[in-house]
Amino acid sequence: MVFSKIKAVLGSGVSIDTLLHDPTVTPGGTLKGEVRISGGEVDASVESVDLEFTALVEDDAKAEDATAVHEYFNAQVSGKFDLPEGQAHSLPFEIQVPWETPFNSNDGRPLVGGMKLGVATKLALDQAFDKGDLDWLTVEPLPVHRAVWEALEGLGFSFQETDLEAGKIQGATVPFYQEVEFWATGEPYQGRVNELEVTFVAGEANTEVVFQADNSAGLLAPDLNTTIRFSLPTDEDGDVTEKVREQLDELLEQKGS
Repeated sequence: MVFSKIKAVLGSGVSIDTLLHDPTVTPGGTLKGEVRISGGEVDASVESVDLEFTALVEDDAKAEDATAVHEYFNAQVSGKFDLPEGQAHSLPFEIQVPWETPFNSNDGRPLVGGMKLGVATKLALDQAFDKGDLDWLTVEPLPVHRAVWEALEGLGFSFQETDLEAGKIQGATVPFYQEVEFWATGEPYQGRVNELEVTFVAGEANTEVVFQADNSAGLLAPDLNTTIRFSLPTDEDGDVTEKVREQLDELLEQKGS
């Protein structure tokens, strides 16, 4: 269980505890918890209580290692209500995790790259706002993420790291994209490609998969000879090795490798 607190909000003495029942989630899954509000020294009017999904994102266009917190989804826990002096108020919630939320763990192991994802509780009180600290989330991959990952490992690729890059790519709704970096360390692709970066645009039914092979330009201004895009069912949990091999071979053919 995870707790966060806003103390003495706007000088009124109101406090909030946010309890997450389980901080480990999957994209499209459900985040369950409870917001507990304690009244302060005077009666107050709560305008709304919201949870904001956030991500710590690199911005290569600004400076090396520059990062910023992006709030990419807002979910309302409660609308307006009165909070009498000293009274406690509990707000249980069940919120769907956005499908495009990146994953930062695989089978409970944090992924190399230091990607940070979380939620913050925002309180609108007497026409003013305050926000608590981030409660960090562990986001596990979807079946389609695992299927592509396992196919690449079977084809001689080794995972290196993952990070988030600022910018909106085709088909996405969030202002960043995840790159999962693999290196070709075995046959049949060693020597034909050095670095393969994989990006997913997940949806409820289907997920778009983007392969970049030794693409120094990045997805915002890609060299089209070094990228290829294809679709798989989001709930795909079978062996997709042949599909991945087909896409890789087509990509390397157009790249001239």
